[in-house]
Amino acid sequence: MTPSTTNSLTKQTLHQRIDRLLDFTPEVKIQKLEYGSIKVNDTVISNRYGCWICDGVSFYRRKSAVGYALCLLRNDTQKANAICKLDQKLQKVKCDIDVYHYHMRKSNPKRQIVMSNRISADMPVLHTVDAQLTSLLKTIQV
Repeated sequence: MTPSTTNSLTKQTLHQRIDRLLDFTPEVKIQKLEYGSIKVNDTVISNRYGCWICDGVSFYRRKSAVGYALCLLRNDTQKANAICKLDQKLQKVKCDIDVYHYHMRKSNPKRQIVMSNRISADMPVLHTVDAQLTSLLKTIQV
């Protein structure tokens, strides 16, 4: 064998090795689309009037919708339902706190104290639900 044929065989086997390493298709493709939308395989998660919509289910956070879509792809309905419930609870507590803030600014001093107490009572709930949702989303494998 001449050195040129040995060199071409080495290049050919190197190309074959690289092609074998790169010859795979990922199970899950996540793409960012315009306006903050995300596509997880064939499921499009889009923002409509402040809610993230994934398969007809609305979410408060985009990452919850992405986690929900990933769970549906893996046929893990139990985890998907848990994500949906935690996200809804997070949205409810956040909206309640926003309403309390609004009424606190627009009311008399006695009512301000009541609204302040309600905010103080709901803030730990907000942080707890947020931590639970975040830890649940971290368990999802991409």
